[in-house]
Amino acid sequence: MAAYTPKYSRRPSGRKGLGRFIPTWIPLLKKKKPATVTKPQAGLVGGPRERQTRRLSRTGLLISALCLLVVTGGWFSYRLLVASDIFRLTEVSVVGNRSLSDRQIIEATGLTQGTNLLGFDVAIAQEKAQRLNWVDRVDIRIAWPSRVVIKVREHLPLALVTIDGDNGGQLHYIDGDGTVFAPVRTGQDIDFPVITGQLTDSGLEGDQVAAGTLSAKAIRFLRLAARGNAILPVQAVSEVHVDPTLGLIVYLVDRPFPIYMGEDRLRTKYYRLVKILERLYRKKEIEGIKEIRMDYTENKVLVAMLQPGRN
Repeated sequence: MAAYTPKYSRRPSGRKGLGRFIPTWIPLLKKKKPATVTKPQAGLVGGPRERQTRRLSRTGLLISALCLLVVTGGWFSYRLLVASDIFRLTEVSVVGNRSLSDRQIIEATGLTQGTNLLGFDVAIAQEKAQRLNWVDRVDIRIAWPSRVVIKVREHLPLALVTIDGDNGGQLHYIDGDGTVFAPVRTGQDIDFPVITGQLTDSGLEGDQVAAGTLSAKAIRFLRLAARGNAILPVQAVSEVHVDPTLGLIVYLVDRPFPIYMGEDRLRTKYYRLVKILERLYRKKEIEGIKEIRMDYTENKVLVAMLQPGRN
């Protein structure tokens, strides 16, 4: 019987002693080379960023240059336009003025023939024109390239008041808002009612009547009359006297007797007075009136008659 031999058995090397182990040690004694780490080339990673940065720098410089070019060009263009005759003032139109002349208003704005409108400050010109006594509001508009239109709204006089000054009392115009706006000059219209009394003690503060005061109530009464009632228009009122105790005392142009209005319910009293005067005129009894007291009681009016043979 033959002996069993394993199929994968290792054959004896034939070496004896240490010699048979040498082939096994040789690979162990050889140094292993470290794995080579390939460093990325600087140009492959940094290159695109550097190119992008250069592109951005060139774009910024280009934009800056264009901005400088635009600003410079605009400045030179502006200088050329200022020096040219295209925008030089050739015509000024003033509308809405009655008491002030065109010349007064134009001179106040600072406009002169040949003014270059590119350098004309409308806001400053309006502010200057607003300082004129009669001007309530002014609006200045440039009609390019060479015209200017000035629209003026003047104060409308409602009455006259006496204002104490260095040279004594002087008549001034006052409007429906209670604004004292201009002194009366020689030759000007004075056909207005006069508000008399101690106005500074009755609500006049500087050039403005304070709301709710006795002077303001005198203005209110005249505004009611200014609506154009045929029996008692504002032209028929000669004087409105303010009295701290009695209130408003009204005098008519063609009648000497006083009308005591008090200071409350003026609207009701005004229209009640219109009815009384209408009846007195119709019955031709107006000549015999001594006084009318609209403040007699809350709902009653006292019409006092002159005694026969007495003035």
